[in-house]
Amino acid sequence: MPKKVKFESFKYRFLIAAQKARGFAAATGQPRWADFVNALEFRYEGGPVTISWQAPVAGTLSVPLSEASFYTRGDNEQSVAHQIEVGLIGTEDPIKLKNDIYFKQVVSRVAQSAGYADGMGTQSEHDQRIQNERDFHDAWAESEDVEKIDVRGSNEVCTAPEMRYITKRLGDIKGKRLLDVGCGLGEASVYFAMQGADVTSSDLSQGMLDATTRLATANGVAVHQHIASAEDMQLPPDTKFDIIYAGNLLHHVDIDETISRIKGHVAPGGVFITWDPLHYNPAINIYRAMATDVRTPDEHPLKMSDVRTFRKHFGTVETRYFWLTTLIIFVLMALGQRRNPNKERFWKVILQEGNKWAWLYKPLEMVDRVLLAVLPPLRLLCWNIVVVSSNPRGVKA
Repeated sequence: MPKKVKFESFKYRFLIAAQKARGFAAATGQPRWADFVNALEFRYEGGPVTISWQAPVAGTLSVPLSEASFYTRGDNEQSVAHQIEVGLIGTEDPIKLKNDIYFKQVVSRVAQSAGYADGMGTQSEHDQRIQNERDFHDAWAESEDVEKIDVRGSNEVCTAPEMRYITKRLGDIKGKRLLDVGCGLGEASVYFAMQGADVTSSDLSQGMLDATTRLATANGVAVHQHIASAEDMQLPPDTKFDIIYAGNLLHHVDIDETISRIKGHVAPGGVFITWDPLHYNPAINIYRAMATDVRTPDEHPLKMSDVRTFRKHFGTVETRYFWLTTLIIFVLMALGQRRNPNKERFWKVILQEGNKWAWLYKPLEMVDRVLLAVLPPLRLLCWNIVVVSSNPRGVKA
C-alpha cells in the first residue's frame, strides 16, 4: 500500500476513534471536544505523522505511521467482511481489533497533551493494563455474531475436555448460585444457565457482557450482568456463590490478588473452579509468539508457582491436565492446512470443528490419559490445567 494512502487511512482511523471517544471533559474556556477534533491538523512528510492543535494550549504529537495496522486487500471494512463471507480469512477482523485499541490510545495521548481530562488522570501500569484488556475485549465482542454460537456443542464436543471434566466434576447445578468471572462471549455462562444454575456473568468489558446477554436470550435463558475487573470484583462482602468459575481468565490478571479477593465469595461447601494455559510447552510458546493479533500482550500462562498460589488460599486443591499428544491437531491446522493463527483463534476453531477432528482427537486423548498417569512430569507439557479449589483459608463462614 502506498505511504500516502496509509497516511490518509491513519487520519481516517484516528478521526473515527476520536468521534467515538467518550468522557473527555473540557474545562471552562476550552473548546468542546468535537470542535477540538475538527480543528486538528495532520502532517506527513514520509516519517511519523504529526498531529497539531492551537487550543486549548498549542501543541503537537508525533506518531510513527508504522505502529498502525492496515488492510491488505482494499483499505476498508467492507472488503474484509467480503473476505470473511467467502472464507478467505476467519470470522473476525484482526486489523480492526488491533486498530480499535491502538487508535483509542493515540486519541487519549492527544487529549491528555491538550489538557483534556477523562476523569482518570495519569494511569498506573496496572490501570493501563486493565484498560488495554477492556478495549481489546470490547472490540472482540463487537466483531462477533454471538447468536450463531452453538452453546451446547461448544461445551460438550470432544475437543472441549476441560468443560466436559468441569461439568462432570460439578454434577447437578440446578438452582445453585454461580459466578462466571471473565465471562467473555458467554458460552460457559449460558451453558451453566441452561443446566438450571442461577448465573451471574462478570467481565470488565461491557461489550462482552452485552454479547453474553444476547447469547442467553437466543438460548432461552437469562443471566445477571456484573461489570468489574477480576482483581476487584466490587461485590458486597456477604455475597456468596456455590460455584465460582473462571475459564481462561487467570493468565490475564494478577493471580494472587485475584484469588485473594474472590475466595471470600465462595459459599460454605462451595468451589472455585478454573482452567488456564500452562507456560512450559515450547511448541505452544512458538504459537503464542506468532499469534500476536488475537492475544493481548499482558498474558502470562500459568507456572507451577501460580498453581502453588491456590494452595496458599485454599485448604483443598485438585488439578487435572489436558492436551498433550492431542496438540498434534494444532500442528496439522498450522502446517497441514496452512491456517493463519493471526486470522483465526485456534482455541475457538477447535471447538467449532471438534466433530471433524474426533477421529484423531479421541484415540489421542486415550494416549494422553495413559502417559499422564504413567509419567506425571509430562503434565508440564500439557496445554491447559483445570484447578478445583475449596475450603478457602482465612475466610469466615
